[in-house]
Amino acid sequence: MRVLLDNNVDRRFARLLVGHEAVHARQVGWADLQNGDLIAAAEFSGFDVLITADKNMRYQQNLKDRTISIITLNSILVDFPGIQPLVPQVLAALENLSPGSFITITQ
Repeated sequence: MRVLLDNNVDRRFARLLVGHEAVHARQVGWADLQNGDLIAAAEFSGFDVLITADKNMRYQQNLKDRTISIITLNSILVDFPGIQPLVPQVLAALENLSPGSFITITQ
């Protein structure tokens, strides 16, 4: 599965997503893209899912008729040590991901 990490997710999280092609938005030149533009660019480029720490994205974006899905990391701290424990849940979610869905992973 092709996974894009949002600008607000530590880039080191990508290497923990074993078995998936995970890259950070900055690595593909999208450091300045925000929400809707980032989702559109990711979908156009063939990414299956965007992983974000933006808890409001679910309420700001409509994924109807989209193929990309969004996973939100809901952690008290959004630094690397704060999101690292969510990896097993993220990997499980990636195995059962439906196109155009929102999933929230909570600690």
